Amino acid sequence: MGASSNLSSTACSAWEIPEGKTREVPACYSKDMRAHLRFLLPLLLAFSTPAHAWGPQGHEIAARIAADNLTPSARLRISQLLGGDAFDLMVLDSNWADEVRSDRPQTSAWHYVNIEVGARGYDRRRDCPRDNCVVRQIERDIGLLRDPRAPRAARLDAFRYLIHFVADLHQPLHAADRHDKGGNSFNVMAGRRRSNLHRVWDQEVVVALGQDTMRVAAGIEGGASPAAKAAMMKGTPADWANESFQVASREIYARLPVNGPVRLPRDYAQREQTVVRQQLLRAGLRLAGILNTIYR
Repeated sequence: MGASSNLSSTACSAWEIPEGKTREVPACYSKDMRAHLRFLLPLLLAFSTPAHAWGPQGHEIAARIAADNLTPSARLRISQLLGGDAFDLMVLDSNWADEVRSDRPQTSAWHYVNIEVGARGYDRRRDCPRDNCVVRQIERDIGLLRDPRAPRAARLDAFRYLIHFVADLHQPLHAADRHDKGGNSFNVMAGRRRSNLHRVWDQEVVVALGQDTMRVAAGIEGGASPAAKAAMMKGTPADWANESFQVASREIYARLPVNGPVRLPRDYAQREQTVVRQQLLRAGLRLAGILNTIYR
């Protein structure tokens, strides 16, 4: 379990947060805990170590963009669910789904959808067998969060999965496959290191954006107008899977030979920054759109 579980365990319970308040909720923590939070949060975000989809930094960027675009109502109700301020805890919880993955092996297929390169797009019957893929899991998590009868523990898990899986869906190689497990078995040389295409897109293309997660998030979001943000929030998880699939097909696979190993250009990560920034922005805004709709 990550740092977020320790933080939330010291917070007040959801019903103790005053109704009608839209200001910061960390007052629910003790004075000492609030001081520790202010000190620890930047350190926790700064020293994250890349692993899994987008790496922790990518998930934190998407979560921060989403938190920046919550309505006051959504921020309050999410804060009540998490037991602390949504703005901070969404970022801290954004990698929870990877942290518990080894203990919950049944969730592994929830992180991706394999749409074969050359297909027309996402087909639920073909690409999501037994409804076990990221598209359907996002839909299930949304449904659970909308259910007022669902236990708080179940809603909390669904929320933490949702903020992670929406970001996963926008990592292009989590929505495409060319008989290489989404690039996991496509070997590449990145500089002097042996790697694989999936790992490069999980980690290296995000690290190339900069080490300061909050500054990167602000820079990505700052270039989008309100109208562009509103337009980007539209669609369904299936639509976004198709979009990521097209990005993977045209921007990644089409520029590489069918078989590896391949030596990537030294500036490969820098060359892909436009695509990476676009996908992280889409992920964050669409997550915000989902949450603003649920918590009106």
